[in-house]
Amino acid sequence: MRSYHSFSWKEIKAQKVTSALILIAVILSTMMTTVVGQSIGILQALREQQASMLNGKRYASFHNLSEKDKVGMLGEESLSFAGANIALGVSQIKNSGLDLQVREYDQKDIGAYAAAFSLESGKLPQRSDEIALPSDVLKLLGAEGKLGEKITLDLRISLLQDSSTPYEYQAEFTLCGILKPNYTGYVSGTTTGAVGAGAAKNLLPEKYQLYSVDFITSSRQDFQKVLDELADKYQVDEKLIQYNWVYLDALNIPYRETTDNSQETAGFSFMAVSGVMVGALVLLAAGLVIYNILKISINKKIREYGILRAIGAVPGQLYNLVARQLILLCGIGIPIGAAAGILSAGGITKAATTLFSPGIFMAQNQEELSGLIGQNSSGKILPLFVSVIITLAFACIAAMPAARYAANVAPTSAMAGSSLKVKRKNRRKRKIRRFEAFFARLNLKRSPGRSVITILSLVMSITVFVALSSFSALLDTSRDVQDMHRGDYAVRNENTGFAPAVIEDLKKRPELESVSTLKYSLYEQKEDGTLDIALNFPLKQAYETLQIIGIDEAWLKSLVPQITDQQMQDFKDGKSCLVKNPIAVAMEGKTYEGTALNPGDQIQIGDHPLQVAGNCEQITMSGEGFTNGVQIIVFDKIYDKLTGNSSYSEIYPKFHKTAKETDTDQIIEKLCNENPGSYSVSYRKTDRQLEESYAQVKWLAWGLIFFIGFIGLLNIINTTYTSIHTRITEIGVQRAIGMSRRSLYQNFLWEGAYYAVIASVIGAVLGYICTIFVNAATTDTLQLTAVPVMAILQAAAVSIIACLAATCIPLSKIAKMSIVESIESVE
Repeated sequence: MRSYHSFSWKEIKAQKVTSALILIAVILSTMMTTVVGQSIGILQALREQQASMLNGKRYASFHNLSEKDKVGMLGEESLSFAGANIALGVSQIKNSGLDLQVREYDQKDIGAYAAAFSLESGKLPQRSDEIALPSDVLKLLGAEGKLGEKITLDLRISLLQDSSTPYEYQAEFTLCGILKPNYTGYVSGTTTGAVGAGAAKNLLPEKYQLYSVDFITSSRQDFQKVLDELADKYQVDEKLIQYNWVYLDALNIPYRETTDNSQETAGFSFMAVSGVMVGALVLLAAGLVIYNILKISINKKIREYGILRAIGAVPGQLYNLVARQLILLCGIGIPIGAAAGILSAGGITKAATTLFSPGIFMAQNQEELSGLIGQNSSGKILPLFVSVIITLAFACIAAMPAARYAANVAPTSAMAGSSLKVKRKNRRKRKIRRFEAFFARLNLKRSPGRSVITILSLVMSITVFVALSSFSALLDTSRDVQDMHRGDYAVRNENTGFAPAVIEDLKKRPELESVSTLKYSLYEQKEDGTLDIALNFPLKQAYETLQIIGIDEAWLKSLVPQITDQQMQDFKDGKSCLVKNPIAVAMEGKTYEGTALNPGDQIQIGDHPLQVAGNCEQITMSGEGFTNGVQIIVFDKIYDKLTGNSSYSEIYPKFHKTAKETDTDQIIEKLCNENPGSYSVSYRKTDRQLEESYAQVKWLAWGLIFFIGFIGLLNIINTTYTSIHTRITEIGVQRAIGMSRRSLYQNFLWEGAYYAVIASVIGAVLGYICTIFVNAATTDTLQLTAVPVMAILQAAAVSIIACLAATCIPLSKIAKMSIVESIESVE
């Protein structure tokens, strides 16, 4: 062959329809990879912003620093950001279950908490007697909420590691700013207010003038190393280091957490596996379409390749010929697909951002939102380059089997045509109820290779859609925050508690989905070290308390997810308990170790023996922190035997999603009125705010999912069209021997239906398997999960409709051709 290039180009022009179909597949595949690449930056940037708004734009914080150490930290070269604040104390908001934390921030640090200090009116405090409070807090305080109003607060403050009683004082401030409500703090029972510079020095004794420094390291990879070096330099105890785990996880920064419920971020990552798996599915779906069309095209031209072999072409030349055709088509299709992908990614982003208020996307205005997206969407050459290389590589890989088949075909067998041996098996006779469906099944079996590849292309499109639908949930950084409360409300009674009859009456309400309960008793040591309850073990430190806590079965399972039926029965029988040990206190360089109970220890409370089944995280009532001491967690009914009290301290009702908030508010208000001394905290506004914080990521993610689904839909149409178009001669023969147009249509429609149904079943199974891996990324545990029924049904329905539509459109044109033209048709 004198010129592969010219011959390949002639082949492309001679087979216009097949070439056009391959070109469309290349364009769509390039669009798919380009949109994914361009959208990654946008999704990650908005995910990071969501995380920073939930708990501040900071990696970690050091607490209890002297002024000298604070100044040193702010000047560290290894930090790209450092801001300081100092606590003035906590003010308990009566009958609300919330504590108001008052802090003095410097100008840099207050910017790290943009969501918490977003102004409704007024200004941020500058003078020491000025304060800014959220509008919801002003209502709870009973204030008028007017700028210039005097606000008097009863504050108490203690050090993080302190055995002395808290310092209590009263302070008066002038309201200079009204902040937008920030309900995310309701989960921990806290809300925040800010005062002006100098307030701490004017109001606090020197002992409590200790600073907290929030910081971001210059290097993400060396975050833990830099933190450890700074902690060693400034002698910061591990218990005084707070990791902003929400932000760190969103940034995929490895860190070492020191709390009881921590997990090492190093090691096997289901998140990484899920990302790689979904990306591989997208690429495989694109590659299968190209392979399918090439394979059908080469099968159609097998006689032509046989002639080329007969006149002297060697296998390598045929291999080169097929590869050149694909490269020429890729040279045309990839630039078009890349340009279309960039425009499409921008269109998805614009559509998702202009339909909603910038506030939902946690931006102050549309300009800020557009700037954030612009920084992470345009001008990204690397993702574009990678998407082009990936598409070209997968197109070549997809073409290799077809090219190898063309190169290895024997000249004699190729020129003779396919010799199909029909083997009739001995089978029983049965009535053919619908000939078209029967003939469609025969067609599927007649070309099993073509049928398998076509079905596989559909399977991959369905699997990608289901997997992406599940994968979008991983982008929600607020998920763990939402899991921190047990119901829609926390209802508490500090006087006598709630009688069991109150819980039973509440459970009868049709609006209620579930209710979780907590029983809590606190025993403080007397001057002689004794308690009002008998123990067979001593409390090591005088400041330690004993807390007996009764929880229900659901709460117990959340504390011990792997609990067995026998272990659960032991808890219900009062044989076992869980323990939360006290926190060690360090003062003046000396550490005071507390009481330590370990799994397997035998303890006795009163005359009731218990075995420690394990240690768990602390349990606190809403609006209160952890009271240092030993927590003994037992089953609900066992609490009654240990304490002689059956009243519930706090209840957490969860209502059906269909229940209106106004109705549930009335139910809870009535419950509080009927039980004097009760008050409640609503988490519904918290959940709404967290859901809105995820809206920024969700809308873009679903825009990406539907766009990829649309590309998959076009690929389905492309594949089905190719399958029909290469059978024009066959259709002409069928019509020549008497098949009507109606039967012809029904025959191919049945084929399309079979393709879609079989692919939907297989795609649903594979999609569910992918969902298991995706959900494992949220729990770090590989286990069965809920079947994504809606995503599967949506994908299956669209696939069936697409197959039927892709069958009807080309078939209508072919059916209008004369029988002679159909039989003589080459392309």
